[in-house]
Amino acid sequence: MINDELESKLQEFTLWALTIGRYSESTVKRSVRRIRELSKKINVMNPSQKEILSFFAKMRERGTKPHTLNNMRKDLNAWFRFLNIKIELPKYKEPPSPDPWIPTDEEVLRILKASEFGEKGIALRNKLITELLFFTGIRIGELIKINLEDLREDGIKIRSEKGEAERFIGLPQEMINDFQKYIQYYRYPSDTTALFTTKNGRISYQYVRNILKRIGNRANVPRFHAHSARHWCATAFLKGFFGDSPMDIRMVQILLGHKSLKTTERYTHLTQGMVAEEVKKRLSKFFLNFKIINKKMNPLMHQVGLPGFEPGSQAPKARRIPSYPTAPAHTDEIIK
Repeated sequence: MINDELESKLQEFTLWALTIGRYSESTVKRSVRRIRELSKKINVMNPSQKEILSFFAKMRERGTKPHTLNNMRKDLNAWFRFLNIKIELPKYKEPPSPDPWIPTDEEVLRILKASEFGEKGIALRNKLITELLFFTGIRIGELIKINLEDLREDGIKIRSEKGEAERFIGLPQEMINDFQKYIQYYRYPSDTTALFTTKNGRISYQYVRNILKRIGNRANVPRFHAHSARHWCATAFLKGFFGDSPMDIRMVQILLGHKSLKTTERYTHLTQGMVAEEVKKRLSKFFLNFKIINKKMNPLMHQVGLPGFEPGSQAPKARRIPSYPTAPAHTDEIIK
C-alpha cells in the first residue's frame, strides 16, 4: 500500500518538477530514482527534520563523500518543495572541483571525422548531432527535444531543459543543407514531430549517449562526452574560434542559454593545464629571443667563452695569474 502511494506521488512529482519546478528531464529522473532509494531508509512521505539530519550524520560517519550528500540534499529539497514541507538541510563543504576536461582542437576534428560511420542516413544523422553539440553548445536534453518546425532556413530554435529562455542559434549554410538532405532522404518517419529519430520514434537521451561513446572510441578520445563538447564550444568562442577573434562574453551567454553571466564567466577561468602550456610557450620564446639578442650584443663572448670554459675545453683549466712589475718606491711622486 505504501509503495503504491509513493509511486502515485512520484508520478505527481514528475509532472510538477517538469512544469512548475522547471527542472530538466534528466534531473527529474535522477531525483525520482534517488527518492525511491531513500524511501527504504527514511520516511519520505512524512519526513521530520530530526530524522533527515540524523540520517545525513550517519552517512557522513560512514565516509559518504560531501558531493554525494549534496546531491541527495538537492533531490530531497525538490521533493520537500513539492510536498510543501519546510525542512532546511545543511550544505556540505566540498573540496575544490578539478578543472573540467576540454578536448583539444585536434581531438575535436578527429571526433567530428569519426562521427560519420554506418549507413549513409545514420552517418549523416550522427554527424549532425555531433556538430550541433560542438558548434552550438547545446545539452543532450535540448538536442532530443528539437522538432522539425524548429529548423529554419538560417538556424535552429532550442528549447532549454533547465527553465531558461528559448534561444535561436544561427547555422552555416553547409549544416542547413545537410539537415535538409537528412530530413528528405534519411530521417525515420517514426515520429511526426521530432527532428532526430530512430526506427522506434524520437531519439532518446541514452541513445545519444551510446552514439557519443562509440564516436569517442572510434576517434581514440574515450573521455569524450556531450558536456565536454559544451565546454569546448564555450572556450572556443571566448578565445577565438580556430584563430578567429574572441566573441563578446554576453553573446556566449545567450548562445549557451545561461540566465546569469556568472555562469558563463566560469569558462573564462582556463584550466591549469592550458595556463601551464601557455606559460611554457611564452617563456621558451623569451629564452630563445634572449639568446639571439645576447649573441648579437656579445659576439666575442660566444666565440671565446668565459675564462676557463673556452670552447673545446673539457673542464676548467688552471690559469696562470700574470705577474705585474712591482710599483717603484717613488710611485707617489710619479702620481703627483
